[in-house]
Amino acid sequence: MTIQVSLVSNCDDAVVLWKIPASIPDCWGFAIEKEMKDEKKGVVRTTLDNRMGFERDKPRIGEHRPSTQWPFQRFWWADFTANVGQTVRYRVIPMAHTGGKLQALMSDASDWTDWATLSGGTQDGMSSFFNRGMLISQFMSRYLEDLRVKQGLTTTREALTAFKDSLKNHEEPIRIFLSGELRLALLDLLQTASRKKQHVYAALYELDDDELVSALCALGARAHVVLANGSIQAKKGEGAANARRRDQNKEARARLEKAKVDLHGRFISPGALGHNKFLVIADSKNKPMAVWTGSTNWTGTGLCTQTNNGFLVKDGEAAAQYRDQWIRLRDAKNEFPASLVDANNLPAEFSVGKSKGRIWFSRTTKQVDLAAINDVLNNAKEGVLFLMFQPGNQGPLGTIRTLQNGRKRLYIKGVVSTLPKNDESQVTVKAVNSSKSVSSTLDVVQPEGAHPFANWAATVKRNEFLTKQGGVIGFAIIHSKLIVVDPFTNPVVITGSHNFSANASKKNDENFVIIEGNKELAMHYASHILSVYHHYRWQAYVNNRQAKGSSPTGYLQEIDAWQAPQLKGDGAREMDFWVR
Repeated sequence: MTIQVSLVSNCDDAVVLWKIPASIPDCWGFAIEKEMKDEKKGVVRTTLDNRMGFERDKPRIGEHRPSTQWPFQRFWWADFTANVGQTVRYRVIPMAHTGGKLQALMSDASDWTDWATLSGGTQDGMSSFFNRGMLISQFMSRYLEDLRVKQGLTTTREALTAFKDSLKNHEEPIRIFLSGELRLALLDLLQTASRKKQHVYAALYELDDDELVSALCALGARAHVVLANGSIQAKKGEGAANARRRDQNKEARARLEKAKVDLHGRFISPGALGHNKFLVIADSKNKPMAVWTGSTNWTGTGLCTQTNNGFLVKDGEAAAQYRDQWIRLRDAKNEFPASLVDANNLPAEFSVGKSKGRIWFSRTTKQVDLAAINDVLNNAKEGVLFLMFQPGNQGPLGTIRTLQNGRKRLYIKGVVSTLPKNDESQVTVKAVNSSKSVSSTLDVVQPEGAHPFANWAATVKRNEFLTKQGGVIGFAIIHSKLIVVDPFTNPVVITGSHNFSANASKKNDENFVIIEGNKELAMHYASHILSVYHHYRWQAYVNNRQAKGSSPTGYLQEIDAWQAPQLKGDGAREMDFWVR
C-alpha cells in the first residue's frame, strides 16, 4: 500500500494531507508522527494527539491521546502545536485493529514529508501573518466555561463579556494567544520605526486597541495618520451631515493629538466607510520602503475575535503607491473629489523578483476593481479558495457560484461570514451548492457553531456575534478578505480591506492587491484557508446531520468502513488537489 503525503504550512499552521489508492483492511485510522529540529536535542520525534476517542474509553471533554491510541479517521490534519520558526516534517502510519488491539502498520507507513520551516514567508519580500480568532471552537468553549466558574458568572453571555474586557490587558495570555503572529508582526513594524526614527503613514477605519494606539503615539510627529470616523448609523430624523460629526474613534483621536501625531480626519460615515487599514513604512529620510495591508482593524476584536490576516510587502515601489494614496485621502478630507476617484480607476503596478502586483483602491466607477477580481477568477484552471466577510451577490462570490455550476472539475472551497439573504443555502446548511433536500457536500460554509453531542461541548453560537441579535463580541466572524487561485501552478493571491462587494467598490475607501507568481505566498494563504474551512465545515456537517435527525456520535468508528466515503466524490477531489 502506497501512502502519498503532503505538507503545506505558513507562520502558524502545518497541515498534513495524505491519500491512499484504496481502503486498507482493518484500518481504524492513522497515526501521525512529527519530527522537529532542535538546536540542543537534535531531531525530536513525537506523535500527534487526537481529541476524538473511542466510546469504550469514555472520553472526557478536552481529553486527548496519542494518535496511536486514538487514530485520525480522516485524510488531513492541522498541527496547531507547530509554531513559527520551527522546522518540522511528518509521516502517516495506518493503525490496524488485529488480535483485539491497534497495531501500527509500519511497512505501509508513508515517507516523511520534506522539512518545512514555519514562517511568514520570504519570497520576493512578501510575508503573510494570521491571528487565531476562531471563537466558535471547542477550545473557546472550554476556556469560557472555566472563566465562568472562576469568576462565579451565571451565563455564557456574561463570560463572553468578561473575556472581551480582558483583551484590554496587553499581557493577558488569551489575548497573546488569539492575536498570534499577526499582532507581533504589526507591533514589530511600529516599534522598529520608533527605534530607527522612521516615518509611518496609516489610513485606518477603526482604532481602539490601546497597545497599537500607544505604538503610534510613541512615534509622535513621525506618525502620519488619516483616521476615519468608523461606522456611524444616522439616528431617526438625523441628516447624514450631522451624523458624520460623530466619531467612533474619539478616544484614540484625542490621544494621537496629545502625542503631536500628524493627524487628519476622514469623516465620511454614514453613506460610506473609510475602510482602509494600511500602513506605509518610510525610512528616516522619508523614503517609502514597505507596506502593510490586509483585513485587520486596529481594535481588540480585529486582533483577537475575528479571523484576520496581515500582508507585508518590503518593496519601495509598492510602498510609494500606497503613500500616494494616503496623500490623496489626506487632501480629500471628508469628500470624494473626482481626482481621487479617477486615480482609483486604474491599478498601480509593481514587480519584485518573480512576483507581479496590481494595487486597486476604491471607490471606483463602473466597478472596475471587481472586474479585475472576476478576471482572475474566470481564468482559474485548477482551484479557487477564499475567505469573505459580507460579499453580497453582485461581486466575486456570484462569479464563484457561476464557476461552481459551470466548471464542475474546478476545486472550490471557502468560508463566508455572512451569506447573502436570498442565498438558497441559508435555509439548508449554509452550503453554496446544496438544495432544499440538504446536501452533505459543503464547498462553501457559513460559521454557525455546533450543539453539544457525545463528549463535545456546545460552542459559542453565531447569534452571540451578531449585534442585532444581542451579540457581545462584534459582528464579524470571518473578517478576512482573501482569494487564492491555482496555488500549485499559476498562483494568484488577492487580499486587502475590500469586502469584494458592490458597496466596497462604489462607496468606500478600500484597497486590495493582486499578487501573481509568488508560489510561497499562495501556499501560505491556501493552507490558512484550508484550516479555517475544515474547522467550520465540521460544524456545518454536525448541524446538517442533527437537522436530519441523525446526529454523529462524536466517537471514532470501530470499523474500517469509515474510509470508503472519504475516498470518493468530494474527498477524492480534495486529496487529488492537495496531495501531489
